[in-house]
Amino acid sequence: MADSVISDLLIGVPALLGSLCFLVAAVSMNRARDALTRINILSVATGLGMMLFIVAAYVDDLTGGFRWSGLIMALVALGATVVVTSVASITLARAAYRADPRLDPRTAYDDLSGVE
Repeated sequence: MADSVISDLLIGVPALLGSLCFLVAAVSMNRARDALTRINILSVATGLGMMLFIVAAYVDDLTGGFRWSGLIMALVALGATVVVTSVASITLARAAYRADPRLDPRTAYDDLSGVE
């Protein structure tokens, strides 16, 4: 019984924290005033939230016993998440910036505009 509770906590806590990352990001995105800020919020939530989901899935896989293939898949998934979320957020931000959006006046600087 105690082992079941511990494994449930080791699976549930990262899954709930990952869900909380996406919930906080969704609320924050509604409060953001420009597209670049929304993309920045989304990229952090996607990176951290997905990694927490992968950890929860790996721990769930461990309840059936340790396998090297499961560890390798988890490590590949974590690495791919870093690459994919980084590339996706950069691509989305460039597309949003090229659409010439109105930036929030509270934005401190705009490195891509070329104006100093």
